[in-house]
Amino acid sequence: MSTGTRDNIRSSGRDLLGIVLCGGESRRMGRDKGLLQTDGRPWVLRMGEKLAQCGLSVVYSINKRQVPAYSALLPADRLVIDDEVQEGPLKGLLSVHRLYPAPDLLVVACDMQDLDAETIDVLIAAWQAGDADGYAYEVEGFLQPFCAIYTRFPPVGGILSLSALLRSGSIRSLPGDAKAFHNYNTL
Repeated sequence: MSTGTRDNIRSSGRDLLGIVLCGGESRRMGRDKGLLQTDGRPWVLRMGEKLAQCGLSVVYSINKRQVPAYSALLPADRLVIDDEVQEGPLKGLLSVHRLYPAPDLLVVACDMQDLDAETIDVLIAAWQAGDADGYAYEVEGFLQPFCAIYTRFPPVGGILSLSALLRSGSIRSLPGDAKAFHNYNTL
């Protein structure tokens, strides 16, 4: 499916938007993970390129403190600043959903540097063929909230995490390889 620079992916009248979550505190890493580099490329750009190579338009969820650094790397219209309503990664997802309420959202974290295009493509193919509230990989008995597609956004009230949001609806789970879902929290 990787066809390069398509502007977006459609399925049954639905659009899919890619989100790279970068707004975390990076407490264990001790510095902004999205700005770390591999082969001279910041992690945030590498993750965005992986989603774009799979045909997605991409936005980047950041916090207020990150605006200066990320504005130097990315166009302003691709940056979504987290609001303060929720905590954790759910904050980034809901901040993007408020600005882009129509498309379904494929969410990855900037530190998932081992994620490959095939894993993303398989997830997109499941989304295109199905009609579930979400699509996520299952690794070692756990749904992975990153590299997952969210199609339903209920009132958040009691929902406190991406994992809880996934479990709150009809989820299509796919078997996943643990290596692709590694989050680098320390070097």
